[in-house]
Amino acid sequence: MSGAGGTALAFEAAAVGYGDRTVVHGVSFEVRAGEFVGLVGPNGAGKSTLLRAVTGGADIGEGDITSEGASLLRMPDRDRARLVGVVPQSAVALFAFTARAFVEMGRHPHLGRLAALGQEDDAVVDGVMERTDTSRLAAERVDELSGGDLQRLTLAQALAQQPRVLLLDEPTSHLDLNHALQVLDLVRSLADGGMAVLGVFHDLGIAARYADRIAIVADGRVTPPVPPAEALSARVVSDVFGVRAVVRTDPVTGSVAVTPVLRGEDLERHAELGTVGLVCGSGAGASLMRQLMLAGYGVAAGALNRGDVDQSVAEALGAGYVPLPPFDEVGPVASAEVAGSFASAACVVVCPTPFGRSNLPNLQAAIDSGRPLVLMGDMDAERDFTGGEATKLWAEALAAGAERVETEAEALEVVGRHGGAERR
Repeated sequence: MSGAGGTALAFEAAAVGYGDRTVVHGVSFEVRAGEFVGLVGPNGAGKSTLLRAVTGGADIGEGDITSEGASLLRMPDRDRARLVGVVPQSAVALFAFTARAFVEMGRHPHLGRLAALGQEDDAVVDGVMERTDTSRLAAERVDELSGGDLQRLTLAQALAQQPRVLLLDEPTSHLDLNHALQVLDLVRSLADGGMAVLGVFHDLGIAARYADRIAIVADGRVTPPVPPAEALSARVVSDVFGVRAVVRTDPVTGSVAVTPVLRGEDLERHAELGTVGLVCGSGAGASLMRQLMLAGYGVAAGALNRGDVDQSVAEALGAGYVPLPPFDEVGPVASAEVAGSFASAACVVVCPTPFGRSNLPNLQAAIDSGRPLVLMGDMDAERDFTGGEATKLWAEALAAGAERVETEAEALEVVGRHGGAERR
């Protein structure tokens, strides 16, 4: 959060809806000046309804919405239009205005009745069209523009109002990647400059990248806005959206990244075919783990360090594994747990993960389990960092009848032959 100040917008125990139908109950949160708050949640949960309530497009059955202590419900429309700018999900151009005339409409709350735009108004319009990369469209007819161009013009029109609060309802839904980033970078800079921004998002990663705090709208309620890393846990994504996801920190942007793995209903057949042991790590088993669980197998993924990609996927999918601290070795206690989980498996697959001293016990446990063994790839210098111990174990396993495969498809075929229903 940059430059956060006083409360620019506050929902105060508000019940929001349409007529007698309440969509969201007991809404209480604030957006401060210099802050970007994101709203996320399932379709139809009431995110857009909350934005409409600010501008009078939805009803407040109880409570209030205020700005710096003044009730928006009792505020004259012209005053509210000076305070709040809106970028809707889909802009509509019903008449053949030029793009510049379309943006100039944003100055109407600042003009007297029938007054013409003055030099100051022209300067504001010039500035917002420049910032939104729409100056080149000034003479074009808005009813002939693409949805993306019209959406950027709608942002320019909202900024021409010079609002203190900006409402965004999926503002980049019609934009290509370059212009989407341009718009959101601009909005982020506006928040950093002191504007209060409240935005609705369907893309959780985008919300996490740009918002200071995020509130979840679901089941008729709104959670208090908290930083993205707190708001978008794997459990929240599963409970609210019905999706198993890996939630990690993006190494490039430093923001929260949400990677959907499976829909919750895809796991309804979880473990009905029995359990497959998996020796993995460093992301080598993530794809196969997902495919096995989609096929109806349970997975026992050995010992995995917290923060490892495969550990994150196992956690998201509800696969079994022995948790280890980051960078810790598989000690005797963890080895015994891994051996126990592999002993009841239909078979054990060794993924093409590299082996060092720290995770070699996972390979040893797979071999000692006595279960049919599937080895993926070759053991060579690019995988063996144990001074040859992993290569020796690999050769012993092949000599004892382990099957070697190259691809995940081949591994799944071998797993299918070994079945697993008898070991449920």
